[in-house]
Amino acid sequence: MSKSILLAEVDENVKTLLSTLLAARHHSVETNGEGKKILNLLALQTYDLVIVGDQLSDIDGIGLIVKIRSVNSQVPIVFLSKTWRDAAVYQHLTKDFRVSLVIHRPIKAALFGAQIESLFSSAEKSIQSHVQNEESIFNTLQGNYLKVLPERFEKLEEAIALAKAHPEDAANLLEAIRLAHNLKGTASSCGFGVLGESASSLEKALDAIRENKLSQHEAAWEEIELIANLVKSNATALTGDPVAQVDKRAFATMESLEEFNFPVPPPAGLDAYEPQDNFDTYDDSSAVRVMVFSSDVMPAHKRIGNKDTGLPVQVILSQNHEDAIAKAGKLTLDAVLIDIDVTQPAPALNLARDLRSLPGYETLPVAFLSTSKQQKYIEDSTHAGASLMLEKPLQSDIFNDAIEYLVNARQGGRPRVLIVDDDDDFVRIVASALGQEGMLVRQMADPTDLLPVIQEFHPDIVLLDVTIPIVSGFDVCRMIRTAAHFQDLPILFLTGQTGLETRLAAFEAGGDDYLPKPVARVELLTRVKVRLERARMLKERSNKDILTGLLIRRAFMEQLNDMAEESKRNGLIFSLSLIDVDHFKQVNDQYGHMAGDRVLATFGQLLKKRFRVEDFRGRWGGEEFMVAFRHIRKETAGGALQRALEELRAMEFHGDHGETFNITFSAGLVSYPDDGVDIEDLIRKADERLYIAKDSGRNQLVTSG
Repeated sequence: MSKSILLAEVDENVKTLLSTLLAARHHSVETNGEGKKILNLLALQTYDLVIVGDQLSDIDGIGLIVKIRSVNSQVPIVFLSKTWRDAAVYQHLTKDFRVSLVIHRPIKAALFGAQIESLFSSAEKSIQSHVQNEESIFNTLQGNYLKVLPERFEKLEEAIALAKAHPEDAANLLEAIRLAHNLKGTASSCGFGVLGESASSLEKALDAIRENKLSQHEAAWEEIELIANLVKSNATALTGDPVAQVDKRAFATMESLEEFNFPVPPPAGLDAYEPQDNFDTYDDSSAVRVMVFSSDVMPAHKRIGNKDTGLPVQVILSQNHEDAIAKAGKLTLDAVLIDIDVTQPAPALNLARDLRSLPGYETLPVAFLSTSKQQKYIEDSTHAGASLMLEKPLQSDIFNDAIEYLVNARQGGRPRVLIVDDDDDFVRIVASALGQEGMLVRQMADPTDLLPVIQEFHPDIVLLDVTIPIVSGFDVCRMIRTAAHFQDLPILFLTGQTGLETRLAAFEAGGDDYLPKPVARVELLTRVKVRLERARMLKERSNKDILTGLLIRRAFMEQLNDMAEESKRNGLIFSLSLIDVDHFKQVNDQYGHMAGDRVLATFGQLLKKRFRVEDFRGRWGGEEFMVAFRHIRKETAGGALQRALEELRAMEFHGDHGETFNITFSAGLVSYPDDGVDIEDLIRKADERLYIAKDSGRNQLVTSG
């Protein structure tokens, strides 16, 4: 339902960002930067929400909130804070002035939208509905687990029988211990405390046989049989009245009302990969969301999925520009496929550019569906950000391969979580909780191929169980830490082993945090979010240029060296361009250094929004920039750069005193291996061509000489 929102903010960038996000969710937004006018507006009309920035033109944000409460005691208020404040300030805001929510900048698009919708939802729902939703969550978790419980216990019984019959084979006993461990963790996390405790006793008894070498002792196996029968009895009892045995302490921390805004699970039998024409009907937040923009819905894609990535795929259909933009604003997309008419390519190209210009979508992967692969269209699509040009008609296996490529190519976007755990039931519970927070979750049961998967999937955090097949979680953690690229990758251990020795071993192995099973949902989310935010901040500070948002020289060179090594190993090509903003010193001297900064920041944003997500951009130094085009020819990269130059020429800039001016750039472009096989040689050649462009009058791109 549409809401009326008053935004009190002076920062134009923040106003544009929030207005776009809220308008995409069909809310009406009125903005103003003066506290006095905000109070007048509140006196004249009613708003559903007021969002107050940290500083307005005539008063600070907290001072305005105090004044708002003196004239309006009911309107919900959200406060946007630039800094973290003393706890007493937050208490004062929330208790004395009834501020509903404090959001800290920088604002994350997807999270901000979810927080605002949750705020409205909380205000409209009664406590009773939240209680009913809580019961629904319990019932869903229980129902799914009870369906597979007989099979899980049957496998456990078989493993115990084999361990007893063949004591010489230690693998059988280890498998029994593993299955008992998984049963304990998942049952407890589903709220079945009695079953979880008995499974824990069984795990300990089996482990005692292993540690004390009691495989030949009949008395030890008799004890195992008694405990196994108890486990079976507890499992069988759940087929009667499972709710009566729920230990709600496992969910005791699920007290925040906004935690219960879960989508309803799909009906039994619904294909998880069914495209949703009405995307509000069922939104699987943990799935990869792919928008397919096509004037004709392709029947072959009615049931598709991409299991190569280890992620479910939710296909969202759209057939017009406005609908696509609206859905992109409401949902967080992970990739988009656009049907392009080669006789009239402009609408498809404009849609790609508009999507990439939305807040948070600078790294959105794009593919075009076309009946032609002419060079001109490849150059246009590369400039618009398309990573792939797929020929129609498109087969399902090609679609799956394309989605895998696009999802793996994207860095940024929704946080990615890799769970290394062989307990499928437990992973489903964790994936559901993380998915509701907008995270993409991938599972690995066998860690032997972990490093290639990490290199391909680019996880932002790894959740690692201590007890997994083949190698221990501690060894897996050590293996990850041996790779230089993964030294700073957050690793959080999830395990039912809670002893001091195990906890110390987790940290000694290189783990960042430790969370015992059964996992309380809110604690899991809090720890994961904290680790993700810290890792993001460290990465931003160490790798990104503050003014332009592009990679700094060191980080750019690291990626360039990696791409060069990959190209050498696999016989691939790439292109490299060195770019210089023309007459930049004159811009500073004539229009002011603040105007010069605006030029650099705007050009940095243009480079981020254009070209493909797998291409990378950096600030080389001063007014010089560099772009590396992965695995494409110099002709294609040159065509895309030429279009970016034309786009920059058309932009209008303003000096510190209101003057109007335009800028251009000069660039030198080289390709591997035609122009050199060594990075230093390629950069030197690009620099030479850049100077040729400058000597030839600037405002141009040079690709030879």
